Amino acid sequence: MILLLELGVALAQPTAAATPAPAGQAAAAGAQEYLIPGLPPGPPPPADQVQQLAYEIGVAMRCPVCQGMSVADSTSPAAVNMQNRIRELVGAGYSREQIEDSFVESYGEWVLLEPKFNSPLSSVIWVGPWLVVGLGAALAWSTVVQWRKEEDDVPLPSDTGLAPKDRYEERLLAELED
Repeated sequence: MILLLELGVALAQPTAAATPAPAGQAAAAGAQEYLIPGLPPGPPPPADQVQQLAYEIGVAMRCPVCQGMSVADSTSPAAVNMQNRIRELVGAGYSREQIEDSFVESYGEWVLLEPKFNSPLSSVIWVGPWLVVGLGAALAWSTVVQWRKEEDDVPLPSDTGLAPKDRYEERLLAELED
């Protein structure tokens, strides 16, 4: 259906030879249209690597419909369209950073499954949990060390003379002295 609409639009437009372009549009016609507006692609990768590179990029991007799934793993129509667009951009020669930046511009940084480490907020998100775990471990360690240094505040009744030592306690103390 879409293909028929595009074909109809293409046939309805006059050809360049039939209609002369005004002087201002002649310079614009010489400018190449890119898949990512204003960003020229680099050299395209070998054809056998396009699918693998597109998959690697798709795994790092969040599906806009699914909960926490990557574009490469989701079967929703939106994810399939995004994966096809990624494949198209990779085949044209765009780098991973250019493709990710294009999607971030369209969807926001939310589209990345792993946010970039480039702002103060993202640094707190990346470092904060490790800092909390480290502080918790340090607190636990210092508490255990403090407990080991403390002497026993409550002596045994037999040590204070309030109760006689039984035979078992006497035998243990005698063995320890030997």
